[in-house]
Amino acid sequence: MTLGLTKEEEAGAFEGVMPWLRATGEIAELVKAELDRPLAAAVGSTEHDLFDADSYYDEERRTPLEKKIAALAARPMWRMERVWLPDSETDPEETEAYDQACVEIDGRLLHLRCLDAYTELAYSTAGLHEGEDFAQDGVPGDLLEALDWAEAGVWLIQQSLPFPFRDVLQYGAIDNRPAIRMVFAYATLLRAKSPRKATPWFRALVYMDPEDRIGARYFVPGGTHKQRSR
Repeated sequence: MTLGLTKEEEAGAFEGVMPWLRATGEIAELVKAELDRPLAAAVGSTEHDLFDADSYYDEERRTPLEKKIAALAARPMWRMERVWLPDSETDPEETEAYDQACVEIDGRLLHLRCLDAYTELAYSTAGLHEGEDFAQDGVPGDLLEALDWAEAGVWLIQQSLPFPFRDVLQYGAIDNRPAIRMVFAYATLLRAKSPRKATPWFRALVYMDPEDRIGARYFVPGGTHKQRSR
């Protein structure tokens, strides 16, 4: 589908947009069959809800990637609903409510709308801790199964946001962090399989969150002045 554009115009129109994931893995199909609704997402409607990367980036020290993002018009900022993953400080009643909402997916109990749960399962299945990079010989666990879990989480995000998503989802907003971490986990695991296919996902993360507190820019050509060894 060309939308009546030249190849160059079409490529520019989708520069930095998160790729569309069909999510045909076994786990994603099970989640699709059980999920009753996606996460809620809301966009601001005033000038205070616009993010201007041109004002944010240091004009004298912009990387090639930052120059592209700074050239965009100020974009609306979104906030996503967050389903909190219980921890040691969670109220027992909240933990019980969370547990009751879980369903069995591929032998695991999963709250279908909790992005942190998908991220945790993806990393643990790969034999990694969250945010941990993999060795040159690959992940120590099951990469394909880990990608299945991550794919299902990204699919949930894409049901919750408009496509193509050209706006801003800041990591600084606490409720948005699970979505950013989920996409980063998918990109990290995909990079273990195909660095070329993973690059657009890392790039999309920087366009989505120009402050890039998660460090996706280190995996994008032109993302830093000096590439960090990985």
